[in-house]
Amino acid sequence: MIFPVSFNLAIGSLRAHRTRTFLTTLGVVIGVFIIALILILSGGLHASISHQTARLDDNVLLIRSAGDSTTGMEAFSPLRVANATTLNERDLAIASKVSGVRNATPMMFLGGAVKNGEQSYENITTVATNHTLPDALQLEMVSGAWFSENETGRNYAILGEKLATGLLETNQAMGQTISIKGQDFTVIGIIKTANQPISLAGVDVDKAAFISMPNGAKFSGNKTEIGQIIVRTADDSQSEKIKKDLTAQLRENHLDDSEFAVRAAHEVASATAGWLSTITFAALIFAGISLLVGGIGIMNIMLVSVAERTREIGIRKAVGATKRQILEQFLLEALLMTLGGGIIGLAFAYGASYLIALQFSLPLVFNWWIFATALGVPLAVGLTFGLWPAARAARQDPIVALKQYH
Repeated sequence: MIFPVSFNLAIGSLRAHRTRTFLTTLGVVIGVFIIALILILSGGLHASISHQTARLDDNVLLIRSAGDSTTGMEAFSPLRVANATTLNERDLAIASKVSGVRNATPMMFLGGAVKNGEQSYENITTVATNHTLPDALQLEMVSGAWFSENETGRNYAILGEKLATGLLETNQAMGQTISIKGQDFTVIGIIKTANQPISLAGVDVDKAAFISMPNGAKFSGNKTEIGQIIVRTADDSQSEKIKKDLTAQLRENHLDDSEFAVRAAHEVASATAGWLSTITFAALIFAGISLLVGGIGIMNIMLVSVAERTREIGIRKAVGATKRQILEQFLLEALLMTLGGGIIGLAFAYGASYLIALQFSLPLVFNWWIFATALGVPLAVGLTFGLWPAARAARQDPIVALKQYH
């Protein structure tokens, strides 16, 4: 029955100083919130990349400008569209003619507004491409169809489902007219939601618009500035040989192979996942510092509490409380504050992650290691920074303590 007594005394002491307890716990709440938020979002990004990697065929190769890092998030992010490119139509022609290539799909990235009457979405990525993109990225259509090889001269547009729903308030929008960078286009198809904000396409397909390469060139002074070329080979077993052949033949169109890079799709995904892990670890270090500061705050308040409650400690010892019971009570106070802060911080982190996941189409992950870290770390902090004040309270001499307030 000793532990329940110590627990009740600890709860009573914390309740008696509610404001101080709240302010002390707040540091832990913030630290755990940041750590949990990083872990949850990182887990969601990893899950998105892993899901896509599992779906990737071994016969997909990516040709990108050397300015596009294959080890960073921009390799899988809409942010990469701003990168300068060294790829052009001749590279596309070369890639299409390499033995063993089934098709080569260009992707030209354009920024700007997409409008429908008074409804407007700014900074939407418009991708100029050809008729083979659905095969290259395994895209499915909700309605309508992709433009054919013979329709590239027409002002046709295909929209991601989320963009179509927001812009046109329906995913059955065939025949409606939209404006892309001030030019009118007729919507002929809607792409089924992929929920892959970090995608092999280098753009969030669900929130993008797609037009033909000739139409895209009109927006860049009739220059075709290709952001990347997706190559699908006819035979999985020949992918490595085709990769070498592509590199050798593309080199003839460039000063050297430092201007471009040919990578297998799974290599890009694996490199991105590794880079993400490194960034997550670095972010956790900074978040850990925040939690460390919270732990120091708890130790400081606990030392003040011990000094204020000297008479209480003396009375408890005078009526038979052992050093262990005193130590247990004060240590429980520290652990209750950090555990409570951990639970609140974790709850807030999942609330924020849910809103972010809705906005960016990320999966919301519930892994045991997230809970173990979010609750285990504050408990370790409470134990570490609460032990010294608790030990100091336990070492109090009851006679001296009682005389001090005689």
